[in-house]
Amino acid sequence: MAHDPLYEALLERIEALEARERQLTVTSHAYQVVITTILGNIDAETRDRIISMVDEAHEIAYSQAVNRSDKHLSEIIKGADEIVQRMFNYAQGGNHLDL
Repeated sequence: MAHDPLYEALLERIEALEARERQLTVTSHAYQVVITTILGNIDAETRDRIISMVDEAHEIAYSQAVNRSDKHLSEIIKGADEIVQRMFNYAQGGNHLDL
């Protein structure tokens, strides 16, 4: 089976997908650091307004996903919100950014 062309193609595809996932994770972490740095270096009033707008957008998106009974999207939004809340906490002087 190890020499089956379809099997080999599948293994190559899995390897490519795993590499893409690693790349996306690294990119995501980089953007999180950039956004957190920006938020940490602007005046508190502007930062708090941005945080408030993002919180509101997350609430709206989550509500829409729940209303459409889209559990997958709801979970994605919840996960993203947890990451964003850690970023906001750090930008507001929290202890550490645990990405």
